[in-house]
Amino acid sequence: MGNIVVSIETTSTNDKSSFATNTSFWTDLWDNYTSEFQEVVIHCWKEELAAIEELSARAISVMDEGLMKVLTINLNEDNRLFLRSHTIDVNGGLKWFAMFFHVDGDERLEISHYGSEIILYKVDEEEAKNFISIFSPSVITHYYDDYSD
Repeated sequence: MGNIVVSIETTSTNDKSSFATNTSFWTDLWDNYTSEFQEVVIHCWKEELAAIEELSARAISVMDEGLMKVLTINLNEDNRLFLRSHTIDVNGGLKWFAMFFHVDGDERLEISHYGSEIILYKVDEEEAKNFISIFSPSVITHYYDDYSD
């Protein structure tokens, strides 16, 4: 078992730096790789007030960690539908800086830098190939075997 890291080409605006230029993968990722997760922990920069407000109503906890707001959301049916359908911002990147998906407290999927880096943990090479297939051909991928040096 290992981890697959997908890096997507980025762009920036005056309001946000380093976000994914193409988020066409989002619905496939959501539909095929998040159903087993019970919760998601979302990190937003404190100045991202609209994003924080939008998530706060759904959060079971909201904490301050340095310059970040950390919101934990249970993935019930309503929250799943919301996150699947309302995650892309007007610039095209994800609204939130980072998302960490958990199963029984174990992190299994990380989506960071506004969707420009995605890591699926604890997969074999065949699962990693299937995961990579949902992204455009212009991404950079690396598979890291847990037992390699």
